[in-house]
Amino acid sequence: MLGAALLLAFAPVRAGAADIPEWLAAAALLKVADHSPETEAVYVLDERDVKVGRDGTILASCRMALRVLRPGGIDQARRLVVASGFDTRILSMKGWGVTEGRKTAKVTVKDVIETGLAPDTLYTDISIKILNVPGVEVGSLIGFEWEEERKPPSLEDIHTFQGPYPVERSRYSVALPAGWSADAYWVNWPPAEARTGTAPGAAKSMTWELAAIPGIEEEPLMPAMRALAGRLVVRFKAAQQDGRCFSGWSDIGAWYEALSKACRTPGPGVAEKARALAEGAPDTFSRLRAMAEFAQKKVRYVAIEIGIGGFKPHAAGSVLANLYGDCKDKATLLAALLQASGVDSCYLIVNTEKGCVDPGSPPSLYSFNHVILAIRLPDDVPDADLPAVVRHPRLGRLLVFDPTSPYTPLGRLPFYLQGNTALLVAEGSGELLPLPLPAPESNLLERRGRFVLDAAGTLQGEIEETRRGTLADAGRSALLNSTDFERRRYFETFLANFFAGFAIQSDEAVGLHDNARDLTLRYRFSVPGFAKTAGGITIVRPRVVGDKREKLEANNAGPRRYAIDFGGVSEQRDEFTIELAEGLGVEGLPPAADIDVGFAVYKSRTEQRDRTLVYQREYRMLQPVLPAARYDEAVRFFRAMDADQRQSVLLKK
Repeated sequence: MLGAALLLAFAPVRAGAADIPEWLAAAALLKVADHSPETEAVYVLDERDVKVGRDGTILASCRMALRVLRPGGIDQARRLVVASGFDTRILSMKGWGVTEGRKTAKVTVKDVIETGLAPDTLYTDISIKILNVPGVEVGSLIGFEWEEERKPPSLEDIHTFQGPYPVERSRYSVALPAGWSADAYWVNWPPAEARTGTAPGAAKSMTWELAAIPGIEEEPLMPAMRALAGRLVVRFKAAQQDGRCFSGWSDIGAWYEALSKACRTPGPGVAEKARALAEGAPDTFSRLRAMAEFAQKKVRYVAIEIGIGGFKPHAAGSVLANLYGDCKDKATLLAALLQASGVDSCYLIVNTEKGCVDPGSPPSLYSFNHVILAIRLPDDVPDADLPAVVRHPRLGRLLVFDPTSPYTPLGRLPFYLQGNTALLVAEGSGELLPLPLPAPESNLLERRGRFVLDAAGTLQGEIEETRRGTLADAGRSALLNSTDFERRRYFETFLANFFAGFAIQSDEAVGLHDNARDLTLRYRFSVPGFAKTAGGITIVRPRVVGDKREKLEANNAGPRRYAIDFGGVSEQRDEFTIELAEGLGVEGLPPAADIDVGFAVYKSRTEQRDRTLVYQREYRMLQPVLPAARYDEAVRFFRAMDADQRQSVLLKK
């Protein structure tokens, strides 16, 4: 195979040559298993050695060796990316590139490129450090070595040993001071036994070794990489009570509540703003919505994270005065506004990549990347039309809301929260809380089109789209701040998927600025040559626009490895009527379709009503994630759907 062939052709690396460390020279001699021809690179070695100090400081020495097998693996193999922050200091970074027939390249910390975290972060003490090895090509062996010192708020360490490329050998070891212990939790991987012993300057050491770790190959509609990657979570326990030793989700919730409690206290300015927002509200829900929309739309998303600020929100009064903040700041301001109005709320900490946290996940402070709010609904607020409500056995009805999402109204959830799992921070504790998965009709796309087909085969008419839920969010995301030109280009790009040539006469979007309303899109257009004539028969596709299929087939022919993630549930309906030109009669109609596979339903039919063709179809996605074992069934479903939506009506003069 390709991987083995490259290794056999590579000259041995001598220890000490051109300042090559012995561990990298030894890694070059390790036998590498055969890999598929599509494999771009392989990790020959991945090691993390951790030493825990008596004060909880974590010192990690890391090594990594990669072999480049194909051109596509060069970019990742030549680059080491690490991050420093308030709790992490990068002490050293080194890299080597060994390529046959060329001088060995060496880079050190003086060659590091530093960059910020994100464009919407105004200031942060988090720094991304990138070390590039020059001259990497197919066949090169790349080695990296770095040290980091961590003083985290949670005494835990994480070793992620699986990613896009195979790993031949991975090792994690930890040395503990006297009286300390460690608990190991395996995620997306069967547990492995630790080898115990002693290490210099430590009372106890534990080592885990793994071999032949497969790479996570890309598949269509696969879950997030973090939801699939194998990793080891190690939690440390001090000899004496330490507030950083979190033994469960309840400890993490208690810590976060204590950290943030004072920040959400409503001062005079916040109370005055709450009263102003409540003025004129006809009922309690309208009052809640006014406050939610203020935090959502009037507080600009800007992050300032210094020290513990990566976890701790700014004070609500400060967020109100500046009118900017990140997710936890926006949630904190809204919590304070609600409290000033006599409404309680709780933080929800969540990972926006669904599947990364579930009831079986080990407790870890680093499982999450986002903060939202759970509002305790007052008794006079009905919830029949609020898909975002969770019923908690002690706290009652909780209305989940994300003030950071600019498009999702109070009462609904953005796509990344639907069916997700969050950590509820309440009453001095924390617990995992399943978030609601709404009914399919809560995420609606309905298209109604009225057309006329003339004798020359030109189709002309208008489509009106009604969008709700996540499908409305997607439309608002694309169009809310668009110019007239950009909005026209949006419709042109969509129609180009179905017609070789067309002309748009008009377009409009109604309800763009009101998240509580359905989004309505209207566009009028004409399609010359829509009807094709041959041998006296005219062929017309009754499904004018819209493609419901999902392309699941992967490039490789192997079995499906990972679950199929459809992104959410939805209901989509089409009705297109085509008035036929005088003298055209229907020669043949396609058969109706009715396919129900449990996780999805597809129905369609085409009818003739006088001189009008009426096409109707319904597509309901009922299950957002499908096990890999049902892959073949899903492929057959979408192939049958695609075959149906390609069918035509035969017309004859």
